Amino acid sequence: MSASDLSWFRAARYGLFIHWGLYSLLKQGEWAMHQTGLPVEEYERLADRFRPPAGCAREWARLARRAGMKYAVLTTKHHDGFCLFDSALTDYNAVRRCGGRDFVREYADAFRAEGLRVGLYYSLGDWHFPAYRAVAGGDTSQTRVLREFLHGQVRELMTQYGRIDVLWYDGAWYDGRYLSAELLDAAGMNAMARRLQPGILINERAGTREDYATCENECKPAPFGADWEMCTCINDLWGYAEHDYNYKTVNQLIFMLANCAVQGGNLLLNIGPRADGTVPEEQTSRLEAVGRWLELHGEAIYGVERLPYPYFGAGRLTRRGRRLYLHTFYWPGEMLRVPRLGREVLQAEPGTAAVRATVLTTGQPARSRWDGDVLVIEGLPASPPDRADTVIALDVAP
Repeated sequence: MSASDLSWFRAARYGLFIHWGLYSLLKQGEWAMHQTGLPVEEYERLADRFRPPAGCAREWARLARRAGMKYAVLTTKHHDGFCLFDSALTDYNAVRRCGGRDFVREYADAFRAEGLRVGLYYSLGDWHFPAYRAVAGGDTSQTRVLREFLHGQVRELMTQYGRIDVLWYDGAWYDGRYLSAELLDAAGMNAMARRLQPGILINERAGTREDYATCENECKPAPFGADWEMCTCINDLWGYAEHDYNYKTVNQLIFMLANCAVQGGNLLLNIGPRADGTVPEEQTSRLEAVGRWLELHGEAIYGVERLPYPYFGAGRLTRRGRRLYLHTFYWPGEMLRVPRLGREVLQAEPGTAAVRATVLTTGQPARSRWDGDVLVIEGLPASPPDRADTVIALDVAP
């Protein structure tokens, strides 16, 4: 992949993950079928009740835009095997079972209309498909059937919905014996996806080295120079769970976003809509609050550079062009001292370079001076203008 293929991803820094499917009816999260031991036949009957009103995808897309997100990823098929898209390879799909609705088409059209990039999640694990259950149980005679099914569905996703920007795999529970990237020919599947969708980005969860790494629910940056993304929930469970009240605060979400961005990664933040497509108010309000923060501070997130050491005592440090950004999570009061700003960070000589400081949050200028090789910023407000993350911009003269 060339650097230009990843340029939009590196600039985006923030995307929306959407877990939505039959499991939303059970209100117990996306693993409800497995964790409650529901038989396949009983779970299947949920499809007859899955009748969300038209227009919910448009509401998701508008919410993502208000939140300041640049792309989205929808669960086209989760581990339960139900396809939100039109598939000729199984009747267990929305078009056949949900009144002719193709939810992936509705999603893709809605998000493109809002100017957002479109990503598709696809689970390689499938509790519904007999060949998957057989191979996972050791019946290697079904390996070819499973491989052709997975490749065929990826082909459908890559050919039926226009330009696709991200292919996001999950559910590859490889045991190395009956299930492996080699036996399923994941490399060939991804090569096919790239032929059909030139420029598409693919995560590494099919078991092959692709465009970017993915960490889940904790920030684990890839090595310097590699691209990565952290996916996480606003609360604890990905799919809608009526009694999951463990919501992260707005401050925590802003910290996660900034912490990913300054270390060269993206935050893919999940919502779990109800079965009727509505998004719980606790999720909507938090996304909108982060969006309001980005209206003031977006230049310190989108397209910023990963520096060799992105930390300072009061928070995190990043750069875009010649402008540095101090994400000041732990407000020091009226004076801030920033040591160890080396030449590779300043792009100028520490101790002598002219630095103009501005509180990005308010537009208020602050005084700056050098104390040896320590940058001192004075005249700051006694209390932080933004309690989640007050950003100080430093313009450094060449």
